[in-house]
Amino acid sequence: MPSANDTPSSQEDLVRLRMALGRLGRVLRQHVDADLPYALASLVLVIGRTEPTTASLLAEHEGVSAPSVSRSLNRLVALGLVSREVDRADGRVHRLRLTKAGRRIRDNVLMTRHDWLVTQSQRLSPADLTKLLNAVPALERLCDPEPS
Repeated sequence: MPSANDTPSSQEDLVRLRMALGRLGRVLRQHVDADLPYALASLVLVIGRTEPTTASLLAEHEGVSAPSVSRSLNRLVALGLVSREVDRADGRVHRLRLTKAGRRIRDNVLMTRHDWLVTQSQRLSPADLTKLLNAVPALERLCDPEPS
């Protein structure tokens, strides 16, 4: 919600920022280069960042229901991209990890997105690229969960 101190230009700038980041996210998501639907490829990337993980943690991270994640995980396990291991400390919990095939998919997606970003960044002037890179810490803070 805008505050009384916000000027029209700052509101317009925030709208432009939101739209540019949204477009960038959509373009990067399109560069999956895998024979997987986006939702499954996204889950492979999250598991790769958080393994060993659990279905409930994935559901929380992705903001979806546990049954939805379970269906997707069943597909990834059937495809040989994810393994489930019973937790030794709590037999009710299954730890999820990428298999070698899952790691190859993850690596391909990350490399494809990296290559696209490298190519596109070459279109920017050195000054624009520096400005963009200097903004990364602030953008990362925007993405961090709010302190409890």
